[in-house]
Amino acid sequence: MQLIFCGKRFGLAGTSNVELPPAEPGMYQLDITLRRGTNLAARDRRGTSDPYVKFKLGGKEIFRSKTISKNLNPVWEERISILIEHLREQLYIKVFDYDFGLQDDFMGSAFLDLNSLEQNRPVDVTLSLKDPHYPDQDLGTILLTMLLIPKEQQKEGVRTQSVRLSDLHKKAQLWRGIVSITLIEGCGLKAMDPNGLSDPYVKFRLGHQKYKSKIMSKTLNPKWREQFDLHLYEERGGIIDITVWDRDAGKKDDFIGSSISRLCCSYDTDFLEHKIYFFFLTY
Repeated sequence: MQLIFCGKRFGLAGTSNVELPPAEPGMYQLDITLRRGTNLAARDRRGTSDPYVKFKLGGKEIFRSKTISKNLNPVWEERISILIEHLREQLYIKVFDYDFGLQDDFMGSAFLDLNSLEQNRPVDVTLSLKDPHYPDQDLGTILLTMLLIPKEQQKEGVRTQSVRLSDLHKKAQLWRGIVSITLIEGCGLKAMDPNGLSDPYVKFRLGHQKYKSKIMSKTLNPKWREQFDLHLYEERGGIIDITVWDRDAGKKDDFIGSSISRLCCSYDTDFLEHKIYFFFLTY
């Protein structure tokens, strides 16, 4: 079995050595929990959307949520933590509708002034989504829970240390990028059942993260058309393990084949995004 990549688009990730000042009242840990969306805009022909949310701070993308399929009232319950040096920057969020094979549709955006947050206690924030070109249009709301924690000032006499940005990411348990995967189809898979067919599904694993596709019954040419996101924690990339299985009710599933995909990064920017499209074939 061979793994074929189609329409692969790679961004870059990076690290650098910087001199950071001792922690001051101006350095904070910001915890963001993306709760849910309400009455989001319909962007698909069937009157629904497949929404996901991007967060930016200081002009850099810091987080992208998973995609919720066919839902105008999605529930995410995803949390991230970041370290920030001041509260002058606004948190900027954008909501998009995922479109397979096409440019994703804009569903609205909003800003949050970090200076407006009360410190040391969780605060629920409801943001109204707007389109700058149509400011009077109601595009629904996004609910966040924000927790802003000032970092304790270091003791006098402690020397400033040189640390890598990647170390800050690790301390805050941040991932370094997104692997956006679209599983398209399989072609000519191996027959594992007495009827000359299989009931194939695919498993993906990146570090501790796993994803299992739906099962396609009685076919050697399955069409999954599934999209999902994994988070990349390793600064030098990672390896995606891919295995294909035949579902057998009442007994152990049959192994059909496997492959790997290596994700490579370099050190030029702070954020990485991979978009990968898969299909499988056999000869």
